[in-house]
Amino acid sequence: MSAEDTYKKILLLSKYWLKELDYYGANQFKKKDNSKNWSVGQLYDHILVYSQEVHIKAIQECLQMKGSPGKKEGKTLRGTIQFAIGGYLPFKYKGNPYIEPSQPLSPEKVKDDFYRFLKVIYKVGKEIDYKKSTNKVKHPSLGYLSADEWFELIEMHMRHHMRKKKVLDKEMRSNFKETEVRDFDDIPDMPFHE
Repeated sequence: MSAEDTYKKILLLSKYWLKELDYYGANQFKKKDNSKNWSVGQLYDHILVYSQEVHIKAIQECLQMKGSPGKKEGKTLRGTIQFAIGGYLPFKYKGNPYIEPSQPLSPEKVKDDFYRFLKVIYKVGKEIDYKKSTNKVKHPSLGYLSADEWFELIEMHMRHHMRKKKVLDKEMRSNFKETEVRDFDDIPDMPFHE
């Protein structure tokens, strides 16, 4: 699969994530059902930050390396299975418990960040297809991945977290965006009869 094909999948998922931002007010976006779970805002922050600080950094390393890796540098069993099925296995993954995503200021701010992220992703995809690098960088649990595979991982990661978002939405989201609540004193007196 080309990076352009992967970009199209990322773009399709991004439209979903961006549209969903319209259903959250500031309080819904930041609300946590307990201290261990993330807020919806933190989930968005995780997707954007992790993709840029882990996936894109690994892609850049692959593209900047000289030569190609040895043949024994392949995927782990988990990596082989994940790429064969085209997504994360349906298990709960434990990340570093000490790294909690930041709480974004608002859904509007995240929307701006998401658009900037898509511009970066577009450029990275073009560079991957242009350079056609076969170099690989090690993923902690999936093994050695090429730039194309790291790029695919961004799409898999976004899709994987849709499950987490659906669970959070059951508690945090209504069918309509939370709006500012007006005080009843602000409503002018109106007679019942004319």
